[in-house]
Amino acid sequence: MLASLPALVTAGSPANAAVTGLVTGARTGTVHLPVLPFLAAALAAAADALACRLAALRG
Repeated sequence: MLASLPALVTAGSPANAAVTGLVTGARTGTVHLPVLPFLAAALAAAADALACRLAALRG
């Protein structure tokens, strides 16, 4: 659990970008979508899905 903490609080993490975007949007009235962290999360999810699929095929 402690190893996952830096992934949540570092500047490039999708979770940190989402929370920062929401807080900034609440203060200024405009929300900017952090595209790069969301693309990184989508790529990680696709890699995870591929790994699960290959593991299922191997048995």
